[in-house]
Amino acid sequence: LISNMINSVGYAHGGISIKEAYGLISEVRDDLKLMIDSPNLYLQDVDLTKAVNVGLQFGGSLYGREAELQTLNECYQRSISSECEVAMICGTSGIGKSKLSQEFARSVNDDGRSIFLSGRFDRLESQPLHAISSAFDKYCAWVTMEDQSTAEKVSTALKENMGDEMACLVTVMPNLANILGDDFNLNQSSKNDDTAVDAQKRLRYLFCQFVDVISRCHEEPLILFLDDCQWIDNASVALLNQILMMSGVSYQRPPLLLLWSMP
Repeated sequence: LISNMINSVGYAHGGISIKEAYGLISEVRDDLKLMIDSPNLYLQDVDLTKAVNVGLQFGGSLYGREAELQTLNECYQRSISSECEVAMICGTSGIGKSKLSQEFARSVNDDGRSIFLSGRFDRLESQPLHAISSAFDKYCAWVTMEDQSTAEKVSTALKENMGDEMACLVTVMPNLANILGDDFNLNQSSKNDDTAVDAQKRLRYLFCQFVDVISRCHEEPLILFLDDCQWIDNASVALLNQILMMSGVSYQRPPLLLLWSMP
């Protein structure tokens, strides 16, 4: 009943018609009367397990976050006119940080104005750079399926700029192999006898090279959203610093907007 009352806001203002949305307050009154008169039918015959798992369903709309959404859109506009922009979404767990980022992504992606990537840090994840590599691995899967011409452009640029070094990135971004194609041999990579610390520095450097290449292959700005940054690892902090410093260099390239959320 509550979710149907909330959905009636969009219904009343000419939004998409929702079958269960209320059009009149008298309909709310009638449903409440049914609950009072026949509780066994309307209140007790409920699958509690399903109700707990599903929770309230508010449709696809975002409520009460207009000011925050406007702030993110302003950050986006500044990122277009400058080199890069960083924004943090703060709030307690369950308050809707991820939902806000999703609505922002929808608003900027409706007309194809940007490339939105997302990753989530996990307290139990022991692999460094996991959230960032996951975000760019999704990019590799997306560009291969949705934009083959750009995928070919990215593949050519990566091979020209990074060569066999890309094999190191494929180990953390498996979908990158789909961009590179069958002619790229992972076994051709150079032998690596680096220590763990040096290998991590090398991986961060290759990530920066990768971000630089894909940024140059797109005209659209790149938006990177990282969730639950309270669990961020030191290697990811160092990589983000490098990416931001690289984005601040004054040469012609699409801008970067970095979003992250934490309590």
